[in-house]
Amino acid sequence: MPPNTPPEISGDTAPAFAAALPWVGLVGLLFFVNYGSRAVLAPLLLPLEADLGLNHAQATRLLFLMACGFTVSLAASGFLLSRIAPRRMAAFSCMATGAVLMGMSFVHDHATARYMFVLMGLAAGLYFPAGMATLGSLARQRDWGKAVSIHELGPNLSFVAVPLLAEAGLRVTDWRGVLLAVGVVGMLTGIVFAWIGRGGRTMAEPPSVRGLSGVLRSPLTWLFAWLLAVGVAGEYAVYSVLPLHLVDEMGLAPGSANGLLAASRAVTPFAALAGGWVADRMGARRTIAASLGLTGLSLLAMAVPSSLVVTAGMTVQGAMTAFIFPAIFKELARCWPAGYQPTVLCIATPVSSLIGTGAAPALLGMAGQSWSFSGGFVLLGLLALATIIPLRLLPPEAGR
Repeated sequence: MPPNTPPEISGDTAPAFAAALPWVGLVGLLFFVNYGSRAVLAPLLLPLEADLGLNHAQATRLLFLMACGFTVSLAASGFLLSRIAPRRMAAFSCMATGAVLMGMSFVHDHATARYMFVLMGLAAGLYFPAGMATLGSLARQRDWGKAVSIHELGPNLSFVAVPLLAEAGLRVTDWRGVLLAVGVVGMLTGIVFAWIGRGGRTMAEPPSVRGLSGVLRSPLTWLFAWLLAVGVAGEYAVYSVLPLHLVDEMGLAPGSANGLLAASRAVTPFAALAGGWVADRMGARRTIAASLGLTGLSLLAMAVPSSLVVTAGMTVQGAMTAFIFPAIFKELARCWPAGYQPTVLCIATPVSSLIGTGAAPALLGMAGQSWSFSGGFVLLGLLALATIIPLRLLPPEAGR
């Protein structure tokens, strides 16, 4: 199976992008709520730690347990989508995450918290493959980059809104009340999408043994898994521990830390939109390489003991993390035929999730507990820079 086979054209029956835009935006809203349901746990880690009597390593280990559940769901989703319509699974994931958050607001001990974080991962992990399949049925192949960019606004807007909403919520209630409110919003959003959402009505073919074997043997599969892992680690792991770093090592008040975190992510929605546009013009491979380089340098800057340098590093790091994802998915579509892409995602996304949302936060938590969060940022920065090297495995782009 040649990895550079041109992708099949599968979305020509979809309407023009202007007509599809409201429904693409609704899927993006679902992603915003789904991702925000997980992201809200980061600015609440400090009060959660204090209430449950946890240290930094124990708190970030809860994120690892959530990542384990998330990975299991992602791995199973390729098979579930052959029996459940993507639209129904995406809506169910949003409702389920809302229900888990509502239950999590009643947790009073570490043992129960561990179970709830696993359930949170299981519920949230069902969304992404279903959401991408729903998105693909709404947009034509030629509009795929624009549709992905709008979809990526979901997590990137949550980076800005969630810390501010969490801080506002903590002024009127405690972390339990915030989780309960976010859970209710998740439940209602899933119900609304199930009622009025469009697209995602066709069930997928189950992954074949032959296709799975070919994908597993290809080094490109593992390259994409690693690229996604680096992106997710920058997006989720760094975001998750930044409030702890800003309070414990930079001496900021919790409210100031959450405000600075939100401000540093204000540019990410624009970066997500720009990423697809730049990848179309500069080439996805070059865009990925440039993003990795700037990500690595910004993570190294975040280890400098200067508020100004750390703030600049946080801003660039957040922007580059958002910038890289449209290019990664564009490159995946270029390197794999459409029939193989769900199988590649079925393998690559669980691996990247386990690394990016599980191992990376746990590593940063252990670094913060026994050394410093700055040291963890240096390690992630060096890994991002080293990831530029294996990009040579990608096939040459036509005309470049």
